[in-house]
Amino acid sequence: MVQLKYFGDNRDYFKYDLITSIFQANLLERYVFIPMLTDHRNDDEGRNRGKSLKLYEFINACQEKSLNNWKTWLSPYVTSYQTVEPVDQTYFRDGSRAEYWGQFKPLMNTGKTLIFVDPDIGLETGGPAFRRRMGPEKYILNDELKTLFSWLDPESILMIYQHLQWNSHKHITDTQKKLAQVNSVCNNAFTCAYREGDLAFVFLAKSKEMFKQLQCLLNNYKQRSKHKKKEYCAIA
Repeated sequence: MVQLKYFGDNRDYFKYDLITSIFQANLLERYVFIPMLTDHRNDDEGRNRGKSLKLYEFINACQEKSLNNWKTWLSPYVTSYQTVEPVDQTYFRDGSRAEYWGQFKPLMNTGKTLIFVDPDIGLETGGPAFRRRMGPEKYILNDELKTLFSWLDPESILMIYQHLQWNSHKHITDTQKKLAQVNSVCNNAFTCAYREGDLAFVFLAKSKEMFKQLQCLLNNYKQRSKHKKKEYCAIA
């Protein structure tokens, strides 16, 4: 994300409105949360109104900024909710990347599961020097993506948070580039993305039938959304 200070911001509204819609459609039953929690940073990101009134009211009622709140929210919609505990203290750091991912491997071997990975920025971008300057813990590296996909059950879906650059004229191109990147890393993946503004979610599936159902769901979600800059994207 993930930093706890951003709990309940406008990006959370979007991501959990979309996640909830996936479970409401009965596409999947179980949820695995990989938060990639990073340390607090000082910056000027703000808080805006969300998509769902019920979700908005839930977030406002939360008395503390804790990732455990999402278990409370999603429990009525899923048959199981799994993450590595203590979720608010399990940090993702560049020096212990392999150990972090290894904690989640046992949680990814069940079907009908949405595995949501929530990095600060998203998929690997630029070279090592660029990532060191930006903060390497903000990215999922290509090799890590390949490993996560290899662990994915054929009847499950991998969902990844992807922050896009501020230039809105490049959002469509950026999203398409990210899909091409995923396809180059995970050759057998069925891949698509849904974007609103500068935030996209990239989806990977192994099952063609599961992917078709996901495509239908995302297109329906797009039709319902009132966001002015929205896009469903897939590589033909």
